[in-house]
Amino acid sequence: DAEGTFHYATLFMSGPDRAAMKAGRSINNICYQLSRLREVLTENVKYACRFIRKNLPGVSVQQPEGTYMLFLDCEEYCRRSGRTLDEVKKAGYEVGVVWQDGRPFHGAHHIRMNLALPMEKVVIAMDRLKEYVFI
Repeated sequence: DAEGTFHYATLFMSGPDRAAMKAGRSINNICYQLSRLREVLTENVKYACRFIRKNLPGVSVQQPEGTYMLFLDCEEYCRRSGRTLDEVKKAGYEVGVVWQDGRPFHGAHHIRMNLALPMEKVVIAMDRLKEYVFI
C-alpha cells in the first residue's frame, strides 16, 4: 500500500544502518592493510635484489612482478666456487636462511626465496648469505 511504501522509502533514505557502516569501515581497513602489505613486500623485493646484485658475485636475480618470491640463479657461483646447489642450500639452512630448491620450478641452478616477512628479517637473511653462504 502507499503508506507502507512511503515508510520503506523513508527508512531507506534516512541513511545507512549500523551493519552497513561497520561493513564500510571493515572494507576501508582491509584496503589499507592490503596497501601497506604491498608497500612492505615491494620494499623487501627491491632491497633484496639490490643487495644480491651488489654483494653476491655469481648470483643473479631478476626483480619479480606480482610476487614476493625471488628466483636466485646460482649457476655462475656454483661453477666458480665448485660447490653444488645442494651445498649452497644446506649452507643457508645452517645459518637460518630457509629457502626452497628451484629445480622443481625449472631452474637447474636456482633457489627460491620468500620475502613475505618483516624487513628486519630480510636484512638479517641477506647479511647471513653474504657472510656465511656465498663466500
